Amino acid sequence: MDPILDIALIVLLPLALALFAYKKSLMTPWATVTAYAIAEIIGFCTNIMWVLAFFMFPVVAFLATKWKLKEKMERGLQEGKKGERSVLNLLGVGAIPVAISLVYAFNGTHPELLAVAFLSSLAVSTSDTVASETGIWAKKTYMITTLEQIKPGPNGGVSLYGFGTAFICTVLFAVVGYELIFQDFSLNALRSLIIVAAGMFGNVMDSLLGALLENPGYIGKYTNNCATSLMGALLGFILYMIL
Repeated sequence: MDPILDIALIVLLPLALALFAYKKSLMTPWATVTAYAIAEIIGFCTNIMWVLAFFMFPVVAFLATKWKLKEKMERGLQEGKKGERSVLNLLGVGAIPVAISLVYAFNGTHPELLAVAFLSSLAVSTSDTVASETGIWAKKTYMITTLEQIKPGPNGGVSLYGFGTAFICTVLFAVVGYELIFQDFSLNALRSLIIVAAGMFGNVMDSLLGALLENPGYIGKYTNNCATSLMGALLGFILYMIL
């Protein structure tokens, strides 16, 4: 791609996507600025394809959040006031992808490995968001640490319905994200399976940390998000090295 065109896309496309997300009440004003800043760092450290892969998460989050939003608000289970994400949400999701992008820029000796770690970290956020936004409609929800049946909503609550929808969306994210960055799915489809495994692992760990550390108040929600995003990236990294 022409360097000037690449720069133009990196600057303008994330701006358009961020403004669209703000207009649709997916993000607060400062979260919109934060999302754009994250996208710019990723873009100038890597390329536009990594930016598009990053923005797949807000798209999935938007669809999952807006699904039956009115009913969620009636039950008090929505994110923010109307499903919007805050600055802390964006930092929890974006910190690890940004760190990986910076490593890529300053020491990109293993670009494929870093790309898998990047997608794996985002797969965790995608999986967790979908599970949280859809799992509240499950007929049966259980606390992950005790398997006691509970009402949907608390940290650590899991359900087959939420896990299933998360798995489907994580697979879609992995396949599309892989194709965006590598642009050759036939090269090695195993990488996309690594991304799926990392995403679902991070999802489970989010529930465990939520039950064991977040509910007692030892950590906050956004620390949990960042920690599990890092776990997913590390698992993707390790699996890629092994396989």
